[in-house]
Amino acid sequence: MSRDYNNGERNKLALNIYFGMRAFVALSVFVFLFYGEWESAVSAVFILLLMITPSFLRMQYRFYMPFELDFAIVVFIFLSLFLGSLNDFYEKFYWWDTVLHFQSGILLGVVGFVMVYILNARRSDKLTMSPGFISVFAVCFSLALSVVWEIYEYAGDTLFGYTMQENGLPDTMWDFIFNGAGAIIVATIGYYWMRRRQKIPFAPRILRKFSVDHNNDSEQVGQQTLTKM
Repeated sequence: MSRDYNNGERNKLALNIYFGMRAFVALSVFVFLFYGEWESAVSAVFILLLMITPSFLRMQYRFYMPFELDFAIVVFIFLSLFLGSLNDFYEKFYWWDTVLHFQSGILLGVVGFVMVYILNARRSDKLTMSPGFISVFAVCFSLALSVVWEIYEYAGDTLFGYTMQENGLPDTMWDFIFNGAGAIIVATIGYYWMRRRQKIPFAPRILRKFSVDHNNDSEQVGQQTLTKM
């Protein structure tokens, strides 16, 4: 277990959910194999690898990722790929896809802010960006990855017979709309936060708990990155 996650400050309930979801998916692999559902077993293995990837990046490449962000990514993968695709929640609950796309918009918007902070924190020459530019970047980052997700849904429907895009173009467009709505909400909050406090939201406070190399200058980096708009 990562040192960052194995400490008294981490919420036990969140940790139980975090590791419990991965254990549940791992157990499902053996269940699928027992019943001879080979395709589902392979899909479950792939999903499990995706859920482990954030932790692997942290440990292998010293890629600093807040636990809260790692947790949100694992939850999203579990809800979308394992429950949504593999267990047909997209068909059982008509609202499942809409909720997940709205959630992904929020999640990816936050990731956009975190990426700006991390990239700038690792540079010797600090970039100067306005709150408006960073907010627009967060929205564009979220929408760009939502395009990748729609390609995945199309590939899943075409190659494996999933029904994630039941209504074709209308379904895709509504997914973009809800994803964009979530990203815009996060970007708007982030914009006014930066205008008021002159530092990047989400990242500096969180990364201060987890970063080894940048603990002493996290607030300074967050403030130096911004210019008044």
